[in-house]
Amino acid sequence: MAPTGKEIQVGYEIPSISKMLTLEVSQAYSGWPETRNFHTDPKIAQELGFPTVVMQGMLGAAYLSELCTNFFGESWFSGGSLALSFINPVFPTQRLVGRGVVREKTVEGNKVRLVLDVWLENEEGQKVQVGTASAELP
Repeated sequence: MAPTGKEIQVGYEIPSISKMLTLEVSQAYSGWPETRNFHTDPKIAQELGFPTVVMQGMLGAAYLSELCTNFFGESWFSGGSLALSFINPVFPTQRLVGRGVVREKTVEGNKVRLVLDVWLENEEGQKVQVGTASAELP
């Protein structure tokens, strides 16, 4: 059974998620074949100096939102927030891991609001997206 907000302490690491980024996933998320840009077309990406397509930042945000959905449950949809910075490019094929650690905990009535440091890292452990997420738990 998942811990409640009152049981979770600052420093608690939430369960991670792992995703394999492929060219097909990157293209599908960004509207291939109708949309042709450096997120979908390897030739355009190479003309801009990249080795291949660059994952769209919002795909990483979707992965981190899934991480938060898994942890916060329904409260993520009714009052969750996510703020991210995209700090390193991601290229197919890489396994990405979404992680989060509780940074702050405040009691709000009969619920607890948790603020998490969240990030997405590549196979080498390099952070590619970083930010904060917040929502309530009972």
